[in-house]
Amino acid sequence: MRISQTLKLLHHTIKQKKHITDFDITIFLRQLATLTAAGVPIVKSFEILEKSQDKINLRLLIYSLRKEILTGRDLYSSLRSYSHYFDEITCQLIKVGEHTGKIEAMLTMIADNKEKNLTTKNRLKQALFYPCIIVTIAIAVTGSMFIFIIPRFAELFSNANIQLPYFTIWLFYLATESHNHIYIIMMPIFFLLLLFLPVKISLHVKQSILKHLARFPLIRQYGQKIIYARFARTLAMTFAAGLPISEALKLTTYTCNDPVFISNMVKLRSTVNSGLQLYQAMQNLSYFPDLMVQMVKIGEESGMLEHLLNKIASIFESDIDHFIRQFSQLLEPLIMVVLGVLIGGLVIGMYLPIFKLGSIL
Repeated sequence: MRISQTLKLLHHTIKQKKHITDFDITIFLRQLATLTAAGVPIVKSFEILEKSQDKINLRLLIYSLRKEILTGRDLYSSLRSYSHYFDEITCQLIKVGEHTGKIEAMLTMIADNKEKNLTTKNRLKQALFYPCIIVTIAIAVTGSMFIFIIPRFAELFSNANIQLPYFTIWLFYLATESHNHIYIIMMPIFFLLLLFLPVKISLHVKQSILKHLARFPLIRQYGQKIIYARFARTLAMTFAAGLPISEALKLTTYTCNDPVFISNMVKLRSTVNSGLQLYQAMQNLSYFPDLMVQMVKIGEESGMLEHLLNKIASIFESDIDHFIRQFSQLLEPLIMVVLGVLIGGLVIGMYLPIFKLGSIL
């Protein structure tokens, strides 16, 4: 009874302190796979990993998992107690590994897959981080000029008996409106800053911004490729674990929370259960690209479906990496040009009356 109460308390404590990242979980699974592959018993592996952690929350997580295993629970059931850290795919593959005696292979496969997903996510973050910072600074500088600097120039020239250029009049008008409606400028800065803050309130904002960004055709296209890559990689992984196709397709629904994807996965599973081959079911949905359908067909006919699914994932991931590199290279000079035109235009607009005043004098 005391052990059960202790585990509940630890579970509650860890859940309250959500400072364990996806990277931490990936490294933990990789280390666990290495230790089990070396023949270290699972309880001893947890003990070693617990002592080697610097993060107190991760150490508490490993400690609580070890205690649950010592009470007689298997690794699958212990991990499911912390479903906010270990997704359904991870838990199910661990379950298969325990039942088949291939826990080392399953842990290695899970760690490989998580590392690939994490690499793609980090590359996207790196590609977007620099533009977001520059845009935030540009909005802050422009807003400061409209609120504090340009109104001073407007006061300076209000009593001057000269005809102001139309561009300057337009700037002065915008500055007056900005000063009267300061929240219009502050709101974009606030939302951009929320993207980088690791707080709960920012999660909804991030999801909302990403949802709106997904409406752009190019972003939607490559976002869809990320979904295809994860689907193919996960399906290959579940086939390697020996899961039947119906159960494998069910697990793929956990790879993405996109409602369109989930709806198509439900239809795909239903069609496959009715007796069609996987490539035929994919062909009927018109959701998957022709390349993917053809490679799945070749894989089913040649008995190399797992290999070709991994190949499909690699093709999409390579395409995504190429796009990210090109996007980064194109965006940097484009941002510099836009900033130059924006800041330069403001400065010229403010100093045009001074040049005109000098010519009058």
